[in-house]
Amino acid sequence: MARTSQKKTKAPLIVDIDAFQQQIIALEERLAELRREQEVLRHREEQERIDRQRAEDWMNSLIETTQDAVVSIDRQSRIVLFNPASERVFGYTEAEVRGQKVTLLMAEPYASEHDGYIERYEHTHEPRAIGRIRMVTARRKNGDLFPIELSVTEVKTDEAVHYAAFIRDISEKVRLQEHLIERERLAAIGTTAAKLVHEIGNPLNSMSVAVQLLERRLRKLTGEETVHLSVRALRNQIARLAHLLGEFRSLSRRQQFIFRPTNLRDLVYDVLTAELPLYTERRIAIEQYFASDLPMVQVDQDKFKQVVLNLCKNAVEAMPEGGTLTVQVHNSGAQVQVEIADTGTGIPDSINIFEPFITTKKEGTGLGLPIVRQIVDAHGGTLTYRSEPGKGTTFVVVLPLRFHGAVGSE
Repeated sequence: MARTSQKKTKAPLIVDIDAFQQQIIALEERLAELRREQEVLRHREEQERIDRQRAEDWMNSLIETTQDAVVSIDRQSRIVLFNPASERVFGYTEAEVRGQKVTLLMAEPYASEHDGYIERYEHTHEPRAIGRIRMVTARRKNGDLFPIELSVTEVKTDEAVHYAAFIRDISEKVRLQEHLIERERLAAIGTTAAKLVHEIGNPLNSMSVAVQLLERRLRKLTGEETVHLSVRALRNQIARLAHLLGEFRSLSRRQQFIFRPTNLRDLVYDVLTAELPLYTERRIAIEQYFASDLPMVQVDQDKFKQVVLNLCKNAVEAMPEGGTLTVQVHNSGAQVQVEIADTGTGIPDSINIFEPFITTKKEGTGLGLPIVRQIVDAHGGTLTYRSEPGKGTTFVVVLPLRFHGAVGSE
């Protein structure tokens, strides 16, 4: 039986061209809108990136140029940031300290306590130093200890850097404060000294005259040596008291200064030449070094000669068996330095030689150096020293070139 094939007819496709075109237009508009949004987003992200980079560059520039030391450490307390000011303050280069424990920069007991403090803070989050300014002691590369103001902050936005410290060297500030206190103490001593000079001076003069008369009469009445020795010892003690009174007077009185342009080479040379016979007698060799380009400085010539004379006298007395006295005058930037060095016994670390009545000499009064420093202060300068027991001492007088001294007092 034959199979009859039947064809199926499809319904005609009816397309609404207008509607289709509207859909295409709407789609294109949506795509354009998305592109615009994408472009705005891309522009915003780019602007944020530029702003972040600008802020980062600004912060890096600030850290690089600030006069305060900035030191950052990671979670293991290892240094990851050490700005140029840190290099100047501590004496290390960044390459030397990067990756080193930050305790390298700390004095005791802070170095030993640091890790324990960090561990305690990590567990308790109780700040003891973070967010505060503290005055502590730090250590330079050469081992010197010095005071700093320290401010520590926690860095929560950087996994690599955990803490940052802002450090200010306050050595000069502390030195000036100590110097001010010392000057106030000297002023108080000077006031007392003025009263002592008035109350003791006249009786002491009378005693001196009476002892001289007694010595003359005893010379006629008796030849017993022990009596003469006793009277001579009494006369020497009165003379010593008179000398002490004279130094008191120098410390207490309102000194007048006449500053004029001076060639320090000539001034120092005159002092050494006048004292040369005494130095030769005591087996002291003299070495002099003067810079060829020494500028003129404003000094009171008589007062500054006293400074050089007293410092040389101290140096010679520190070499009872003979030695070498070295005097150097040179300029350094806006300053002129006078260095007076000996090869004597040195100064013990345990004493402050600028403290009135403190002396390392058997017959010393302990007022010479305070008076010298008082004169140097009046010149706008500084007096410091370095010493090593058994090897000698060097005193350094630094005078400013731009000091405009006027007739006045200190």
